[in-house]
Amino acid sequence: MKRCLFIVLALLLCPPVLAGKKTEFRAYTANKLKQQDKMWLGTGANKPGCHNMLLKLEIYRVAQIGFDHCVIYADKDCKEGTEITVSWKKKDKPTTTITQGARWFLPGETGSDMGSWKCIAAKKFNDGESQ
Repeated sequence: MKRCLFIVLALLLCPPVLAGKKTEFRAYTANKLKQQDKMWLGTGANKPGCHNMLLKLEIYRVAQIGFDHCVIYADKDCKEGTEITVSWKKKDKPTTTITQGARWFLPGETGSDMGSWKCIAAKKFNDGESQ
């Protein structure tokens, strides 16, 4: 019995060895009262590269986890020159580079029309760990 308990505790305390770093891009809409709703972005939300929105929608806020950075575009297919600026917590200077975090706001009272997004994978270290 003690051996079983030890094995269970050891498994619970050990970090998962095979688990990769989680990546995800999220987008939220908002109504005039700033009530937010997470958009379903499909299977591309956790993969690097360029992804089109299913419909061009007014997006209020975006978030990204695990990527080096992401960029959002007004047009589909990540068309150069249509990058949308965002600002961290609506306070910092606008930028097109979305680093990790959940408080990147688009311009406009309830956001801006977004057609696509592109996320860049985090760089790998020599030991195989991601940034």
